[in-house]
Amino acid sequence: MIILIAFGAVLILSFFSNKLVRALSSISLSGGYTGNKYAYATIGIVLIVLAGGLSYYWYAPSTVTVGSRYVNIQFSDLSPIPFIGGEKNVTSSEIATAYVGQIGSGVFTLNKQYGNNLGDTKIGVFTLGNGATAYVASTSSTDLIIQLKSGQYVILGTSNTNALATSFSQNVYQLKSP
Repeated sequence: MIILIAFGAVLILSFFSNKLVRALSSISLSGGYTGNKYAYATIGIVLIVLAGGLSYYWYAPSTVTVGSRYVNIQFSDLSPIPFIGGEKNVTSSEIATAYVGQIGSGVFTLNKQYGNNLGDTKIGVFTLGNGATAYVASTSSTDLIIQLKSGQYVILGTSNTNALATSFSQNVYQLKSP
């Protein structure tokens, strides 16, 4: 994304520099089109906006709220993650079991359906190794794993998953051993 932004900035700067336009024009694009400073500036703006949109998509903000007998995962309104209304709410009566565990292998291998899977950051809807659907909002491989009575999972992880798990266990559902 930094490359897109830098290239976009160079193209925008070409609007102000005839020398830069001549240098860019010497680069022959398919069929010999050399363009002009307005075209380069427009392309530059589009590249910067595209880079901003991609970074927002990859790092879509999410908020996890642990309340009395519920946990709510809320995603940004502009996030492309297809949770109903941009959120997933789970009450204690919907939970079959919950525990802290590792994701990334075996039953907890994650295959992205929708969302982001960039390093440890996983936000969106995934299919687990056992075929179940999982709603994931995690920046860690150690996560709070919540199995719902419906067979679906909610997987939550932060830089301090233990604090999240403690709050969840005290307010929503008593954690089990995996």
